Amino acid sequence: MWGKFRRAWPLVAVALIVAVGSWLLYVVWRSPHRSDLSTYGAFAVAVVALVAGWIAWAWQRARRSPAAQDRGGEDLDHVADLLAQAARRQWDLAAGERGLAGADPISVTWGRPTLPLAGPAAAAAGSQRFDPLPGLPPVGEAALAAGEIADLHAVYGGLRSGRLVIAGPPGSGKSGAAVLLILAALRYREQLPVADWPKVPVPVLFTAQDWDPRRQPVRDWLTARLQETYPLFTGSTGAANAAALIAAGKIAVILDGLDEITKELQPTALQALSQQASFRVVVLSRTAEMASAATHQGILRGAAAIELRPVESAEAARYLERVQLDPPPQGWHDLTERIQSRPSSPLSRALDSPLTLTLVRDTYQAGDDVRELLNFSDTLQSPSVDQAAGDITEHLLDRVLPAAYAHRLGQPAPRYDLQTAHDALIKIAVRMNEDGTRDLQWWRIPDWVPRTQRLLLAGLVFGLGAGLVFGLMVGLGRGPGLGLVIALGVGLGLASATAGMGGADTPSRIGRLRMRVTLEELVPGLGGGLLMGLGLGLLIGLRFGLVAGLVFGLVLGLVGVLVVVVVLGLAEGLADPDSTRSSSPFLSRRDDRKFGLVAGSVAGSVAGLVIGLVIGLVGGLVFGLGAGLGAGLVDGLVIALGIGLMVGLMYSRVWSSAVAAILLARQWHTPLHLMRFLEDARERNILRTVGPVYQFRHASLQDRLAPATSETAQSVGG
Repeated sequence: MWGKFRRAWPLVAVALIVAVGSWLLYVVWRSPHRSDLSTYGAFAVAVVALVAGWIAWAWQRARRSPAAQDRGGEDLDHVADLLAQAARRQWDLAAGERGLAGADPISVTWGRPTLPLAGPAAAAAGSQRFDPLPGLPPVGEAALAAGEIADLHAVYGGLRSGRLVIAGPPGSGKSGAAVLLILAALRYREQLPVADWPKVPVPVLFTAQDWDPRRQPVRDWLTARLQETYPLFTGSTGAANAAALIAAGKIAVILDGLDEITKELQPTALQALSQQASFRVVVLSRTAEMASAATHQGILRGAAAIELRPVESAEAARYLERVQLDPPPQGWHDLTERIQSRPSSPLSRALDSPLTLTLVRDTYQAGDDVRELLNFSDTLQSPSVDQAAGDITEHLLDRVLPAAYAHRLGQPAPRYDLQTAHDALIKIAVRMNEDGTRDLQWWRIPDWVPRTQRLLLAGLVFGLGAGLVFGLMVGLGRGPGLGLVIALGVGLGLASATAGMGGADTPSRIGRLRMRVTLEELVPGLGGGLLMGLGLGLLIGLRFGLVAGLVFGLVLGLVGVLVVVVVLGLAEGLADPDSTRSSSPFLSRRDDRKFGLVAGSVAGSVAGLVIGLVIGLVGGLVFGLGAGLGAGLVDGLVIALGIGLMVGLMYSRVWSSAVAAILLARQWHTPLHLMRFLEDARERNILRTVGPVYQFRHASLQDRLAPATSETAQSVGG
């Protein structure tokens, strides 16, 4: 009986919300204190908006799975199973984006590293740190000598030290190998009996660019990344579950981009992993950078190291033949023939990696156009084979954008022309390189413009816009003079509050309702609320007296603090403990926008009840703003609802990123709808997604697009 009630309560809540809202409208309509129809209309609009916000929250709860409602307490094994489902969805999509899911993969092999990267393979194989995964034999030293990508899962699951380093030169396929390893591990877990699932950790992959091992323990950093990537870990309960999974060794961490953090931090990061990681670890790195870190005591203790080998000429030729017509055009035939017959030529050396082979596949698609590559190779005058091979690689990278934004027969014209896309992507690549990151986090885009400009524009747009709307609503019933005062006061107050808040650090999501707020979170709310109250109080004081205005503004400012506290509490307490969604830039933006609207409605309702009573008593008895408590309640609810909604919107990163896009369009001449442009670039295979962030398809493409001159970089950064 109790379980059925818990499943049905969100639907009951919707009915109660509608009933209470209707009752409130009826009571005020029948009240002898209702002054006129226009004032009642403003009150009705506020109530309807309030009811809509509460219904949106309750309906979100109604969509939760019945199993989640019946589950009492947190079960780590259950949470791990949900994470496995979310990770499977995420990396199935990533494999499709990266061309790894087709029937014609590039055959990549691996062997012992050419430089010293880790300790003896025998020590890693003989470790007793972990048992092999169920059904897998222990990995001996001989199994670490050579293999193919398909063999990586057996090495990962059977290596008793639980620590593996996968190295290789740029473009050698390290990230692709990691994606295939994750999918193999998840499929293997699914095929085991359910009773064995708790013994198999769930693999997750993160990039390490934003990790400072000197200041942040690896568990804390991983907890934050899990929260950022998977809706399952939203809120304080989600954070606790993420930390518990890490402590219990129920996740395995694949760490990419270790070679992208500063050179001084790389040894420190490996030492931190050696000391703090109680879970299985796979580290991806470029060979040279990993060897450099190893020479400075940056060794992942107990790890076995392997290195991805160049693609053999015969395999490269076979792959290019598989992705062409049969028989291939003459130019393609000449290309594959040259690769096989001259394996030491610059062209063959250039086409010995998954990066360059896929670039040839994707940028030469019109019949016999690959002859252009042959002609370019023949005209090179480079002093060495390696330099000539590098020139060919850069030539292929330069073809990516023209090929992606070319108009193709039977398809609609590209939304953005080549020059616009080229200029915008150069500026984005420069900024990412300046920040030292491969991750393009959409919620960090506001940091690309000066804070003062961003906050001024946001304050004017949101503050004055909301002030005008609600000032007009009040002015219809109280006269245009008071309406103008309310418009200016609320507008300037919200502009001040915007300067005090500035948006959340990471995207927010809607889920289970709980209230948690700390003392540190009260500080921006107190500052923003008092600034709001001061601005409104001074303006009201022009009409009703300075003392009365300041008293009124102080009361309103303190209630503004309550609004901010409610929003911050919701941001901390909302969780979605049964989500199996994997995040993406699009989904994280949508969730953040929903949170802003719903949290703003909830905050407005809480503040409205308080501020309405305060304004009704103080305003009716002291300031003469209305005909008593009823009129004050109407005015207070209307104003407080507007404030609550706008605070919710300002807390959302979606709105601040939209403001930043406007400023970037003026300064950088990037597309006004920047997120639409980024999504279009993803569809054209310029960008890819890793959870809620974008990355350039290849790190080499990002570096190629970013101008090397400091003068260009400074102009973009400004």
